[in-house]
Amino acid sequence: MKRVLILCLLVVVGVFSVAPVAADDAITITTSQFTGNFRKNLLFQVEAQSRADITQVELLVQFDGNAGNFRGSAKFDVSKQVRAVYDWNLEQRYLPPGVSGQFWWEIVDSAGNQKISAKQPFRIEDNRVKWQTLTEPRFALYWSGGSAEFGKAIFERAVRAMDALQKDTGVTIEHQLQIFLYDKRTDFLGALEPVVNNWVGGRAYTEYGITLINVSAADLDYGLVATPHELTHLIVHRKLGDLGTVGLPRWFDEGLAMYYEFVPPALEPEYERLLKRAIQDDTLIPLRVLSGNFATDARQATLSYAQSFSVVDFIYRRYGKDKMTQILLEFQQGNGGDAVFRKVLGVDTDGLEAAWRQDIGAKPRAQVTRSAGAPTPFPTFGLSTDPTLTPAPRVAGAATPVPTRAPRASGNPISQFCGSVFGVIALGVLGSVLYRRRAVVG
Repeated sequence: MKRVLILCLLVVVGVFSVAPVAADDAITITTSQFTGNFRKNLLFQVEAQSRADITQVELLVQFDGNAGNFRGSAKFDVSKQVRAVYDWNLEQRYLPPGVSGQFWWEIVDSAGNQKISAKQPFRIEDNRVKWQTLTEPRFALYWSGGSAEFGKAIFERAVRAMDALQKDTGVTIEHQLQIFLYDKRTDFLGALEPVVNNWVGGRAYTEYGITLINVSAADLDYGLVATPHELTHLIVHRKLGDLGTVGLPRWFDEGLAMYYEFVPPALEPEYERLLKRAIQDDTLIPLRVLSGNFATDARQATLSYAQSFSVVDFIYRRYGKDKMTQILLEFQQGNGGDAVFRKVLGVDTDGLEAAWRQDIGAKPRAQVTRSAGAPTPFPTFGLSTDPTLTPAPRVAGAATPVPTRAPRASGNPISQFCGSVFGVIALGVLGSVLYRRRAVVG
């Protein structure tokens, strides 16, 4: 009986050993390469051969930090030896500089053989300009104008902001974030997708953790504030994801970004003055109004940013850092503002506003202002995927728009629209008004 069992086992093994299978080694890949021609196209090319006609060649791409794969059919002539090309047209399917990932091929012949190639890395570079770079595991800064000291000052400010945000909230940065500072306006506009208007001053692509900003080498002060502001947006939006940012109130998003512009946190003098005047005159904007897009009027926009900073600062002081961490975790689950604040702070938006007003010495708001619906998603200057309206030049009479950031003191406060994951700032609405921060639309 034992001999019979052994014989049967040998027969079964023999059957499986001779059963026909699609041989992976029947198809041979001789070359596989990537060529980037920013901002025209990306060329993925492969040469392969087989004993039978190759009938299918497909490109697969995995972007770093993103789930899911892209699959596309390459162009080639059916033959036993082929040269296939996938032409990724950046005019039609735009990708920003700094995007990286891996690509590989899936090749099939008429005999049913299949070949899946090894994965190869690729990265999209904007080689039209000469970049200076500073990096650390969480963040990379690229700048095309200014000295090494210029970039070092901005980089160090941004790293301090990251350190403070992570210490305060426990938010982690899983994939390196990148910010590109374009010195020349023409280079900046030439790096954006064709549908973006020429008044844009910054553009964030949160799904890739990348932001592009037009920062002149002559405007270090702007770079010192805009970079940590937008970096904070990138960190928060990457952490919350698409689901978490839907219910995120605009004032909370912008307040966090302003809070980490300086370490320790500080409200710039022009914002402080305007906030104090609004407290004295009882002209503070209701918090529910600030849950959606900010006003386009320069003074109201500046006050919107000032109040946003003040409320976030109040939350930290009154409730503590642990509560801020819990708030972010609740938003990450897709919950709306009122639900989040009730669960974590024990008050809804109106209750939070009442406590904040009392804390800063403002009069109680006479009438509760309920929003008609969920807050409109808004853009942010460093964390989203929509064009940012550009700030008007700071110098009177200057014609070229400059990047946007929160309003700045002096005679020209800024105004910004934030509308979703990334922000947009409109130039032309306020003419020569200076826009200090950019909005991001997602």
